[in-house]
Amino acid sequence: MLLHVFGAAATYVLGRHAARGFPDPTALALARALGSSLLLAALFGTLVPRPRFPPRAWLQLLALGVLLVPLNQLAFLVGLKDTVPGHPAVIYAMTPVGVLVLQSALDRRAPSRAKALGVLAALAGVVVVLRPWVRGPDFARVRRGDLWILLGLLVWVVYTVAARPLVRRHDARSVTAWSLILGTAVLLPFSAGPLLATDFAAVPARAWLGVAWLAAVTSTAMMLLWNRMLRHLEPVEVAICANAQPAATALLVAALAAAGWEAPSEAQDLGPLYWLGTALVVTGVFLVQRRPARGE
Repeated sequence: MLLHVFGAAATYVLGRHAARGFPDPTALALARALGSSLLLAALFGTLVPRPRFPPRAWLQLLALGVLLVPLNQLAFLVGLKDTVPGHPAVIYAMTPVGVLVLQSALDRRAPSRAKALGVLAALAGVVVVLRPWVRGPDFARVRRGDLWILLGLLVWVVYTVAARPLVRRHDARSVTAWSLILGTAVLLPFSAGPLLATDFAAVPARAWLGVAWLAAVTSTAMMLLWNRMLRHLEPVEVAICANAQPAATALLVAALAAAGWEAPSEAQDLGPLYWLGTALVVTGVFLVQRRPARGE
């Protein structure tokens, strides 16, 4: 889980350079998806077993692929261009809350009073971070990016809940690989034109580093790890690794800013309200994940 936390923190930082370096987010999404698909295909027969899915499972993989690539990854990259790295970390820390709400709705059972309080606390924290009462063009741009990230989170929650039954019945590595490959195939007709029209020579080196990280680490290594954890744990338990992402991202950006990699004025928004919102989200997530004591 620590590896997943570090990988996510670096994704918010390096992915932002890729999102700002590519002129079209759909071109970036396809470049990322093609890179991860080729990496996973190269692992067939070694790290990734060859597929043995019945016909119905292929349809489920296609649905997971649509959720993962054209919806989640594209919304994430569109939002990442306008927001600051600390905000997606806080928003994605809401993953356990979203999973709880969706799972409770599917099971047709109301969450406990403590978990409901946790949901409210986490939502209040996101509102504090988004600050809808603040005016100005710069903050409006950041807020627009945050809303796209929030949309990506909602899709990610659906994917996390929907993927678990499949990774329980089949090899998690094969599920990861083929959902990504099928999602890439769905995205291809819509994004091939913008990708081919991209002036690759004008894309800065930091953006290419971001693309490489998104493809090799975020979409390949981290997705393999995520689905592997889903095989053995409940979705809410797997999502616990999102708790440490806000602090890890803030520390990483501060270190990169000190090293001259990030511009401190543009890298993040770490005022008192950010930390208050983060504290509310983490508290809410703790209440959601807390196991009730006997007698409660």
